[in-house]
Amino acid sequence: MKRLDKIFVVTLLAVLAAMAVLPIALNLRFIIFILTLTNIFAMLAVSWNLLSGYMGLLSLGHSFFFAGGGYAAAILSISYGVPPVAAVFLGALVITGLGSLIGLPSLKLRGHFFALVTLIIPIIAYQVTNAIPQLGGHDGIFGIPSLFQSAEAFYLASLAAMAGSVMVSYLVMRSRLGIIFTCIKDDEIAAKAAGIDVPRYKLLGLAISIFIAGVAGAFYAYLNGVISPATYELEKASLPLLMTLLGGRATILGPVVGAYIIEILIETLKIEVLVRARLLIYSALALLIFMIFPSGIVGFLRRKVYGDTAG
Repeated sequence: MKRLDKIFVVTLLAVLAAMAVLPIALNLRFIIFILTLTNIFAMLAVSWNLLSGYMGLLSLGHSFFFAGGGYAAAILSISYGVPPVAAVFLGALVITGLGSLIGLPSLKLRGHFFALVTLIIPIIAYQVTNAIPQLGGHDGIFGIPSLFQSAEAFYLASLAAMAGSVMVSYLVMRSRLGIIFTCIKDDEIAAKAAGIDVPRYKLLGLAISIFIAGVAGAFYAYLNGVISPATYELEKASLPLLMTLLGGRATILGPVVGAYIIEILIETLKIEVLVRARLLIYSALALLIFMIFPSGIVGFLRRKVYGDTAG
């Protein structure tokens, strides 16, 4: 293992150990809920970064995969009696299959054409879900059973799942597959000329991204006990993009750093005096940070410490 790889793994394990112990030891119930929610959105941001940051396929429709994972897991638990923990991964597999099938034609597109198609998908899904009574219609699906008996256990599970998604991203981008993804991003035509089966690897990258987003969506549904068409809305679609750009696109830890900053900022701005101007304030602050750190916070730190912008 390379020296930087060892440093990354040791640092990640140390941070995770501290995050696992401190909130529970201090018995910070509300903070535990916020951190659980943040871990879920960090997973969503990691999934977006795999597809858009490393492969260059700008997705504006990740809320479809996120909500789809939640709906699939909820239906499996309520209608078919599947244990919640198993339903998380089965639900993610269901939305991975469906999302890959729907997304397959769009993989032939590039640039803003791909982005526009992915933007349309959650809009259509919102209308379809609203119209199907079996999916709860506008109100959504209620009474989703709890994933764990305690908030502490749920938090630790979300932390483990988030760390798992980071490790998947890390291992993929340190492998031959990561090199292929980067080649496709840099020059798709040259990649084809070099003998790379571009459609196949695009589909594989999409499937990995969808699966992580689906797991995040299932966790979100179990955390709230409800999943509704509101989960498809533009706010959920824009969050992983903003989180990744803030933390550092095409970096391993950038999406997680951005998720923690933005989610904590959102919760802070829920103070009643600021709630009306919350979106304006957090957008203005995000824009300011983007101007200061155009390559994201992690990208800026890597450039200062190592003199490069690698993940």
